[in-house]
Amino acid sequence: MNNQLDQNSLSNAIVSTATLIKVFSIRCFMKNDFEITPEQFIILDAAAKNKEIYQRQLGEILGKDRANIARLVNILEKKGLIKKVADLTGRHVNRIITTEEGMKVRNKIYPIISEIRESYLNNIDLNELQKCLVIINKIKENIAKNTKLKI
Repeated sequence: MNNQLDQNSLSNAIVSTATLIKVFSIRCFMKNDFEITPEQFIILDAAAKNKEIYQRQLGEILGKDRANIARLVNILEKKGLIKKVADLTGRHVNRIITTEEGMKVRNKIYPIISEIRESYLNNIDLNELQKCLVIINKIKENIAKNTKLKI
């Protein structure tokens, strides 16, 4: 893509789409009176899917920095939805475990999240979604390679 307008259009489309998804999700969470935010749900869901995951690994999976992950984990821990367990290696490393209450909250929210995703992926076939994901991952890899940022 040599045309600067096309490059700007792609970047703008990615950013505006991500923003719209975030705003739409926040509104749905508020409408359903969920006790956590979409961002907190992403942490809770990742912890539930990856039993006893390290806090650092959550950041790597979700592309968030350590401070942001620590803040979100602390909020979820205060709400009793996850537990931080010190790793047995003696290092200052925490494993994140989803509590029974955390699993209840996750399982209550998950069907709504699925509906939200279905609503904005409506009329897009699986082939298109797979191609889109391949392209987005290539963009992420290029950014990571060119900036030394982890993805």
